[in-house]
Amino acid sequence: MKLNELKQQTNLGVFSGVFRLTGRIAAFDEEGVPYLKLRLSCCHADHVALVDLESTGVPEQIGHLELLEVVGDIHPGEKGDYPVLSSIKKAGQQTIEALPALHTLPRAYCPAPSSLDLLVKTVRSFESMHLQNFVSRVLERKGKLEVFLNAPASLNYHHSYRGGLLDHSLEVAKNAVSMMQLTEPDAPRLLKETCFIAGLLHDIGKTYTYDADGRPTRSFRLCEHDDLTLEACAFGLADLDQCEPEIAATLRHIWTCASSGARYGSPAALTLARYVRDADGQSAMSDNQRRAFRGRAFAGFGRVGNNIYWMPSVNPGRA
Repeated sequence: MKLNELKQQTNLGVFSGVFRLTGRIAAFDEEGVPYLKLRLSCCHADHVALVDLESTGVPEQIGHLELLEVVGDIHPGEKGDYPVLSSIKKAGQQTIEALPALHTLPRAYCPAPSSLDLLVKTVRSFESMHLQNFVSRVLERKGKLEVFLNAPASLNYHHSYRGGLLDHSLEVAKNAVSMMQLTEPDAPRLLKETCFIAGLLHDIGKTYTYDADGRPTRSFRLCEHDDLTLEACAFGLADLDQCEPEIAATLRHIWTCASSGARYGSPAALTLARYVRDADGQSAMSDNQRRAFRGRAFAGFGRVGNNIYWMPSVNPGRA
């Protein structure tokens, strides 16, 4: 590839935006011109952009997952279209605060893009900007966002695959809201959005018990993930206390109240706690049941670990 020839090709449009830096390679083209390949990612897209180091300055000490504000032009190349950047700078706080909710979750690190799309679409549909901001404060943390997108929900139990934590979290959130809509159709929208968030973040403590590659951390052995939920949500809850203190208290109660097998906690004082608990159990059991009978064309008993599952024989044509 010759960078100067690429830059002379027809300009296909302007490339600009705020992205996380998810990869960087220094290289020389066929004419010896030094350049960088930057992988730039946001929740909607993942790009490989080129930087001519002889004409474009790069900020010092830009690190992995740094938020960058970039401008450039798109040019056609032999292997596809490439943005060639003319301006790169670290995104300022004011620029970051103006971004829509969850914009900075890197699509490059999500093995389940459709789940990421659903997450972003749902959170941005909230009427409560306070709750949108809360979810952003919890999930767009530089040190934890890769884990939330990549980690399994468990090692050898339900949703035990890369991206399983995101899939399970969304399933619990959706099903909890479905139960609420069925039994409490007239409930305020704010409470329905709160119910979704409670389900979505019920396992957020697992961002401490797994690393970005989905491997167990020392906290996996030393701590229960449930005990880390409030820590993971601490900054978001502190903000929510200032604008929606009743909702902040509701979320704390849902995540800490007593449930079957719990070692501590006050009894559930509102139905949302039961919806989240039941949706969590059903999501786990349904995934395990699918695993127990995966690849089997017959009914009967199946097993996942120590759990036994039963599939009755039913004639599909029977009314």
